[in-house]
Amino acid sequence: MALLSRTAENLFWIARYVERAENMARLLDAGKRMAALPDDKAARAEWEAVLAAAGVLGQFHAHYDEINQNNVVDFVAYSPLNPSSILSCVAHARANARAVRTALTIDMWEAINEFWLELNARPKVRAGDGGLAPFLEWIKRNCALFRGVADSTQLRNDGYDFLGLGTFIERGDCTARLLDVKNFAFHRKDEPASGHEAFHWTTILRATSSLRSYNWVYGGGFDAREVADFLILNPYSPRSLRHSMEKVSEHLNRLARLYAARHDCHEICASLYTELTDSEIDGVIEGGLHDFLTRFVARNNWLSAQIARDYYFSSASPFAGPADVGSGDAPESQMPANVRTGGETKGEPKSRTQAQSKAQQKTRNRAVG
Repeated sequence: MALLSRTAENLFWIARYVERAENMARLLDAGKRMAALPDDKAARAEWEAVLAAAGVLGQFHAHYDEINQNNVVDFVAYSPLNPSSILSCVAHARANARAVRTALTIDMWEAINEFWLELNARPKVRAGDGGLAPFLEWIKRNCALFRGVADSTQLRNDGYDFLGLGTFIERGDCTARLLDVKNFAFHRKDEPASGHEAFHWTTILRATSSLRSYNWVYGGGFDAREVADFLILNPYSPRSLRHSMEKVSEHLNRLARLYAARHDCHEICASLYTELTDSEIDGVIEGGLHDFLTRFVARNNWLSAQIARDYYFSSASPFAGPADVGSGDAPESQMPANVRTGGETKGEPKSRTQAQSKAQQKTRNRAVG
Protein backbone atom coordinates (compact mmCIF):
# COMPACT_ATOMS: atom_id res chain seq x y z
CA MET A 1 0.00 0.00 0.00
CA ALA A 2 1.42 3.36 -1.04
CA LEU A 3 2.06 6.10 1.51
CA LEU A 4 0.05 9.29 1.67
CA SER A 5 2.14 12.20 0.44
CA ARG A 6 1.84 13.82 3.89
CA THR A 7 3.34 10.72 5.50
CA ALA A 8 6.13 10.54 2.94
CA GLU A 9 6.94 14.19 3.58
CA ASN A 10 7.00 13.73 7.36
CA LEU A 11 9.36 10.76 7.08
CA PHE A 12 11.62 12.65 4.69
CA TRP A 13 11.90 15.58 7.09
CA ILE A 14 12.32 13.46 10.21
CA ALA A 15 15.44 12.02 8.63
CA ARG A 16 16.69 15.39 7.43
CA TYR A 17 16.23 17.05 10.81
CA VAL A 18 17.96 14.23 12.71
CA GLU A 19 20.86 14.29 10.25
CA ARG A 20 20.99 18.09 10.42
CA ALA A 21 21.14 18.05 14.22
CA GLU A 22 24.16 15.78 14.00
CA ASN A 23 25.69 17.91 11.27
CA MET A 24 25.37 21.08 13.37
CA ALA A 25 27.18 19.22 16.15
CA ARG A 26 29.92 18.29 13.69
CA LEU A 27 30.27 21.90 12.55
CA LEU A 28 30.59 23.07 16.15
CA ASP A 29 33.15 20.36 16.81
CA ALA A 30 35.20 21.55 13.83
CA GLY A 31 34.97 25.15 15.00
CA LYS A 32 35.98 24.24 18.56
CA ARG A 33 39.08 22.41 17.37
CA MET A 34 40.18 25.07 14.89
CA ALA A 35 39.53 27.91 17.33
CA ALA A 36 41.84 26.21 19.84
CA LEU A 37 44.87 27.70 18.10
CA PRO A 38 46.50 30.44 20.27
CA ASP A 39 45.34 33.39 18.17
CA ASP A 40 42.26 35.40 19.16
CA LYS A 41 41.74 36.86 15.69
CA ALA A 42 42.05 33.41 14.11
CA ALA A 43 39.59 31.99 16.65
CA ARG A 44 37.01 34.61 15.74
CA ALA A 45 37.52 33.85 12.05
CA GLU A 46 37.02 30.13 12.66
CA TRP A 47 33.73 30.66 14.49
CA GLU A 48 32.61 33.03 11.76
CA ALA A 49 33.46 30.35 9.19
CA VAL A 50 31.28 27.86 11.10
CA LEU A 51 28.33 30.25 10.93
CA ALA A 52 28.90 30.87 7.24
CA ALA A 53 29.14 27.16 6.50
CA ALA A 54 25.94 26.51 8.44
CA GLY A 55 24.26 29.21 6.38
CA VAL A 56 23.21 31.27 9.41
CA LEU A 57 25.78 34.09 9.52
CA GLY A 58 23.26 36.77 8.61
CA GLN A 59 20.73 35.49 11.15
CA PHE A 60 23.43 35.42 13.82
CA HIS A 61 24.35 39.08 13.28
CA ALA A 62 20.69 40.02 13.64
CA HIS A 63 20.69 38.73 17.24
CA TYR A 64 24.28 38.94 18.53
CA ASP A 65 26.84 41.74 18.60
CA GLU A 66 29.99 39.64 18.93
CA ILE A 67 31.26 36.41 17.36
CA ASN A 68 32.71 34.23 20.11
CA GLN A 69 32.36 30.64 21.28
CA ASN A 70 29.57 31.29 23.77
CA ASN A 71 27.40 33.17 21.28
CA VAL A 72 28.01 30.78 18.40
CA VAL A 73 27.32 27.69 20.52
CA ASP A 74 24.18 29.31 21.93
CA PHE A 75 22.87 30.16 18.45
CA VAL A 76 23.84 26.95 16.64
CA ALA A 77 22.98 24.57 19.48
CA TYR A 78 20.08 26.13 21.39
CA SER A 79 18.49 29.19 19.84
CA PRO A 80 14.81 28.86 18.86
CA LEU A 81 15.44 31.85 16.57
CA ASN A 82 17.67 29.62 14.43
CA PRO A 83 15.60 26.99 12.56
CA SER A 84 18.80 25.00 12.00
CA SER A 85 19.88 24.92 15.66
CA ILE A 86 20.28 21.50 17.22
CA LEU A 87 17.36 22.17 19.57
CA SER A 88 15.12 23.31 16.69
CA CYS A 89 16.05 20.32 14.54
CA VAL A 90 15.28 17.78 17.26
CA ALA A 91 12.01 19.59 18.04
CA HIS A 92 10.99 19.52 14.36
CA ALA A 93 11.99 15.88 14.00
CA ARG A 94 9.88 14.94 17.03
CA ALA A 95 6.92 16.99 15.79
CA ASN A 96 7.04 15.23 12.43
CA ALA A 97 7.36 11.88 14.20
CA ARG A 98 4.30 12.59 16.36
CA ALA A 99 2.31 13.32 13.20
CA VAL A 100 3.12 9.89 11.73
CA ARG A 101 3.59 7.68 14.79
CA THR A 102 1.76 4.80 13.10
CA ALA A 103 4.33 4.88 10.28
CA LEU A 104 7.21 4.47 12.75
CA THR A 105 8.21 1.49 14.83
CA ILE A 106 7.85 1.81 18.60
CA ASP A 107 11.63 1.86 19.00
CA MET A 108 11.96 4.75 16.52
CA TRP A 109 9.41 6.86 18.35
CA GLU A 110 10.96 6.14 21.73
CA ALA A 111 14.42 7.05 20.42
CA ILE A 112 13.40 10.47 19.07
CA ASN A 113 11.07 11.24 21.98
CA GLU A 114 13.66 10.41 24.65
CA PHE A 115 16.26 12.39 22.70
CA TRP A 116 14.01 15.45 22.81
CA LEU A 117 13.14 15.09 26.50
CA GLU A 118 16.75 14.57 27.60
CA LEU A 119 17.99 17.46 25.43
CA ASN A 120 15.56 19.84 27.11
CA ALA A 121 16.57 18.59 30.54
CA ARG A 122 20.31 19.12 30.00
CA PRO A 123 21.84 22.40 31.19
CA LYS A 124 23.34 24.63 28.52
CA VAL A 125 27.09 24.35 28.02
CA ARG A 126 29.26 27.42 28.42
CA ALA A 127 32.79 28.26 27.33
CA GLY A 128 35.36 27.03 29.79
CA ASP A 129 33.14 24.56 31.63
CA GLY A 130 34.48 21.57 29.68
CA GLY A 131 31.01 20.52 28.66
CA LEU A 132 30.99 21.30 24.93
CA ALA A 133 32.86 18.23 23.67
CA PRO A 134 30.79 15.73 25.74
CA PHE A 135 27.58 17.50 24.68
CA LEU A 136 28.45 17.28 20.99
CA GLU A 137 29.35 13.60 21.33
CA TRP A 138 26.03 12.99 23.09
CA ILE A 139 24.16 14.64 20.22
CA LYS A 140 25.97 12.51 17.64
CA ARG A 141 25.31 9.31 19.61
CA ASN A 142 21.59 10.00 19.87
CA CYS A 143 21.31 10.78 16.17
CA ALA A 144 23.19 7.58 15.39
CA LEU A 145 20.90 5.70 17.77
CA PHE A 146 17.80 6.87 15.91
CA ARG A 147 19.27 5.91 12.52
CA GLY A 148 20.40 2.55 13.87
CA VAL A 149 16.97 1.80 15.30
CA ALA A 150 15.34 2.84 12.02
CA ASP A 151 17.70 0.68 10.00
CA SER A 152 17.16 -2.38 12.20
CA THR A 153 13.38 -2.14 12.73
CA GLN A 154 11.76 -0.28 9.82
CA LEU A 155 10.11 -2.25 7.02
CA ARG A 156 11.95 -1.96 3.70
CA ASN A 157 8.98 -0.27 2.06
CA ASP A 158 8.51 3.20 0.59
CA GLY A 159 8.62 4.75 4.06
CA TYR A 160 12.14 3.42 4.48
CA ASP A 161 13.11 4.99 1.16
CA PHE A 162 11.80 8.43 2.09
CA LEU A 163 13.74 8.24 5.34
CA GLY A 164 16.83 7.31 3.34
CA LEU A 165 16.34 10.17 0.90
CA GLY A 166 16.17 12.68 3.74
CA THR A 167 19.24 11.25 5.44
CA PHE A 168 21.58 11.22 2.47
CA ILE A 169 20.49 14.49 0.87
CA GLU A 170 21.21 16.17 4.20
CA ARG A 171 24.48 14.29 4.67
CA GLY A 172 25.81 15.36 1.29
CA ASP A 173 24.91 18.94 2.10
CA CYS A 174 26.76 18.80 5.41
CA THR A 175 29.94 17.26 4.03
CA ALA A 176 30.13 19.98 1.40
CA ARG A 177 29.65 22.66 4.05
CA LEU A 178 32.26 21.15 6.38
CA LEU A 179 34.80 21.04 3.56
CA ASP A 180 34.11 24.69 2.89
CA VAL A 181 34.41 25.85 6.51
CA LYS A 182 37.61 27.56 5.46
CA ASN A 183 39.24 27.73 2.05
CA PHE A 184 42.93 26.93 1.94
CA ALA A 185 45.06 27.33 -1.17
CA PHE A 186 46.05 23.89 -2.37
CA HIS A 187 49.76 23.24 -2.35
CA ARG A 188 51.52 21.51 -5.20
CA LYS A 189 51.73 17.74 -4.99
CA ASP A 190 55.48 17.86 -4.31
CA GLU A 191 55.13 20.33 -1.42
CA PRO A 192 54.32 19.28 2.13
CA ALA A 193 51.28 20.83 3.78
CA SER A 194 51.96 23.58 6.30
CA GLY A 195 51.36 22.77 9.96
CA HIS A 196 48.27 24.99 10.10
CA GLU A 197 46.83 23.53 6.91
CA ALA A 198 47.46 19.95 8.09
CA PHE A 199 45.72 20.79 11.37
CA HIS A 200 42.75 22.15 9.43
CA TRP A 201 42.32 19.00 7.35
CA THR A 202 42.80 16.76 10.39
CA THR A 203 40.02 18.70 12.06
CA ILE A 204 37.68 18.19 9.10
CA LEU A 205 38.40 14.46 9.15
CA ARG A 206 37.72 14.27 12.89
CA ALA A 207 34.50 16.27 12.50
CA THR A 208 33.26 13.80 9.89
CA SER A 209 34.41 10.77 11.96
CA SER A 210 36.67 9.87 9.04
CA LEU A 211 40.17 10.13 10.47
CA ARG A 212 40.88 6.42 10.89
CA SER A 213 39.16 5.48 7.63
CA TYR A 214 41.24 8.08 5.82
CA ASN A 215 44.43 6.64 7.31
CA TRP A 216 43.40 3.16 6.17
CA VAL A 217 43.01 4.39 2.61
CA TYR A 218 45.94 6.80 2.32
CA GLY A 219 48.34 5.48 4.94
CA GLY A 220 48.71 8.63 7.01
CA GLY A 221 49.72 12.18 6.20
CA PHE A 222 47.16 14.90 5.70
CA ASP A 223 47.43 16.07 2.14
CA ALA A 224 44.69 18.51 1.18
CA ARG A 225 44.19 16.87 -2.19
CA GLU A 226 43.74 13.42 -0.65
CA VAL A 227 41.37 14.65 2.07
CA ALA A 228 39.22 16.37 -0.55
CA ASP A 229 39.26 13.22 -2.69
CA PHE A 230 38.22 11.08 0.30
CA LEU A 231 35.28 13.31 1.26
CA ILE A 232 34.11 14.14 -2.25
CA LEU A 233 34.80 11.31 -4.68
CA ASN A 234 35.70 8.17 -2.70
CA PRO A 235 32.81 5.69 -3.12
CA TYR A 236 33.77 3.79 0.06
CA SER A 237 33.73 6.82 2.37
CA PRO A 238 30.27 6.83 4.03
CA ARG A 239 30.21 10.62 4.30
CA SER A 240 31.54 11.45 0.84
CA LEU A 241 29.44 13.37 -1.66
CA ARG A 242 29.64 10.47 -4.09
CA HIS A 243 28.45 7.91 -1.55
CA SER A 244 25.58 10.16 -0.46
CA MET A 245 24.39 10.61 -4.05
CA GLU A 246 24.76 6.88 -4.67
CA LYS A 247 22.41 6.15 -1.76
CA VAL A 248 19.95 8.83 -2.91
CA SER A 249 19.98 7.22 -6.35
CA GLU A 250 19.33 3.78 -4.84
CA HIS A 251 16.32 5.01 -2.86
CA LEU A 252 14.87 6.90 -5.82
CA ASN A 253 15.27 3.87 -8.07
CA ARG A 254 13.51 1.70 -5.49
CA LEU A 255 10.60 4.15 -5.46
CA ALA A 256 10.54 4.17 -9.27
CA ARG A 257 10.23 0.39 -9.31
CA LEU A 258 7.62 0.36 -6.55
CA TYR A 259 5.43 3.04 -8.11
CA ALA A 260 6.26 2.10 -11.73
CA ALA A 261 7.05 5.74 -12.50
CA ARG A 262 10.13 7.90 -12.94
CA HIS A 263 10.14 11.65 -12.45
CA ASP A 264 12.33 14.69 -13.01
CA CYS A 265 14.06 14.08 -9.69
CA HIS A 266 15.43 10.78 -11.04
CA GLU A 267 17.06 12.60 -13.94
CA ILE A 268 18.52 15.32 -11.73
CA CYS A 269 19.96 12.72 -9.36
CA ALA A 270 21.40 10.68 -12.25
CA SER A 271 23.09 13.78 -13.65
CA LEU A 272 24.57 14.78 -10.29
CA TYR A 273 25.75 11.26 -9.51
CA THR A 274 27.30 10.86 -12.97
CA GLU A 275 29.23 14.10 -12.53
CA LEU A 276 30.68 12.82 -9.26
CA THR A 277 31.59 9.40 -10.67
CA ASP A 278 33.22 10.94 -13.75
CA SER A 279 35.18 13.62 -11.89
CA GLU A 280 38.84 13.46 -10.90
CA ILE A 281 40.06 15.35 -7.85
CA ASP A 282 42.72 17.24 -9.81
CA GLY A 283 40.01 18.63 -12.08
CA VAL A 284 37.90 19.60 -9.05
CA ILE A 285 40.83 21.47 -7.50
CA GLU A 286 41.83 23.17 -10.72
CA GLY A 287 38.28 24.38 -11.24
CA GLY A 288 38.12 25.72 -7.68
CA LEU A 289 37.10 23.67 -4.66
CA HIS A 290 34.84 26.40 -3.27
CA ASP A 291 33.00 26.77 -6.58
CA PHE A 292 32.57 23.00 -6.86
CA LEU A 293 31.15 22.73 -3.33
CA THR A 294 28.85 25.73 -3.81
CA ARG A 295 27.52 24.23 -7.04
CA PHE A 296 26.98 20.86 -5.37
CA VAL A 297 24.97 22.40 -2.50
CA ALA A 298 22.82 24.30 -5.00
CA ARG A 299 22.13 21.23 -7.13
CA ASN A 300 21.50 19.12 -4.04
CA ASN A 301 18.89 21.68 -2.92
CA TRP A 302 17.40 21.59 -6.40
CA LEU A 303 17.14 17.80 -6.19
CA SER A 304 15.45 18.00 -2.79
CA ALA A 305 12.95 20.56 -4.07
CA GLN A 306 12.19 18.40 -7.12
CA ILE A 307 11.59 15.33 -4.94
CA ALA A 308 9.06 17.43 -3.00
CA ARG A 309 7.29 18.38 -6.22
CA ASP A 310 7.35 14.95 -7.80
CA TYR A 311 5.98 13.19 -4.71
CA TYR A 312 3.41 15.88 -3.86
CA PHE A 313 4.85 17.25 -0.66
CA SER A 314 3.03 20.33 0.65
CA SER A 315 3.86 23.62 -1.05
CA ALA A 316 4.98 25.14 2.26
CA SER A 317 8.14 23.22 3.08
CA PRO A 318 8.70 22.55 6.82
CA PHE A 319 12.02 24.31 6.41
CA ALA A 320 13.49 25.87 3.32
CA GLY A 321 17.03 24.75 3.98
CA PRO A 322 20.09 26.63 5.24
CA ALA A 323 21.63 29.38 3.21
CA ASP A 324 24.36 28.90 0.69
CA VAL A 325 27.96 27.95 1.28
CA GLY A 326 29.96 31.09 0.79
CA SER A 327 28.55 34.16 -0.81
CA GLY A 328 27.62 33.36 -4.38
CA ASP A 329 24.91 31.58 -6.23
CA ALA A 330 25.57 28.65 -8.53
CA PRO A 331 25.87 29.30 -12.25
CA GLU A 332 22.47 29.81 -13.82
CA SER A 333 23.28 27.23 -16.48
CA GLN A 334 23.27 24.51 -13.83
CA MET A 335 19.61 24.78 -12.85
CA PRO A 336 16.32 26.58 -13.41
CA ALA A 337 16.38 30.30 -12.69
CA ASN A 338 14.09 29.90 -9.66
CA VAL A 339 16.50 27.58 -7.86
CA ARG A 340 18.93 29.45 -5.62
CA THR A 341 21.75 28.20 -3.42
CA GLY A 342 20.10 29.84 -0.44
CA GLY A 343 17.54 27.09 0.04
CA GLU A 344 14.98 24.89 -1.55
CA THR A 345 12.54 26.54 -3.90
CA LYS A 346 8.86 26.57 -3.17
CA GLY A 347 7.61 27.62 -6.61
CA GLU A 348 6.72 25.34 -9.48
CA PRO A 349 9.29 24.71 -12.22
CA LYS A 350 8.66 26.69 -15.35
CA SER A 351 7.87 23.55 -17.34
CA ARG A 352 4.70 22.97 -15.30
CA THR A 353 1.58 24.67 -16.57
CA GLN A 354 -0.79 26.47 -14.26
CA ALA A 355 -3.36 23.75 -14.78
CA GLN A 356 -0.84 21.11 -13.75
CA SER A 357 -0.06 23.09 -10.60
CA LYS A 358 -3.73 23.25 -9.66
CA ALA A 359 -4.14 19.56 -10.33
CA GLN A 360 -1.18 18.82 -8.10
CA GLN A 361 -2.66 20.92 -5.28
CA LYS A 362 -5.83 18.85 -5.38
CA THR A 363 -3.87 15.62 -5.06
CA ARG A 364 -1.58 16.63 -2.16
CA ASN A 365 -3.09 14.10 0.20
CA ARG A 366 -3.44 11.18 -2.15
CA ALA A 367 -1.02 8.26 -2.29
CA VAL A 368 2.34 9.31 -3.67
CA GLY A 369 2.64 6.25 -5.89
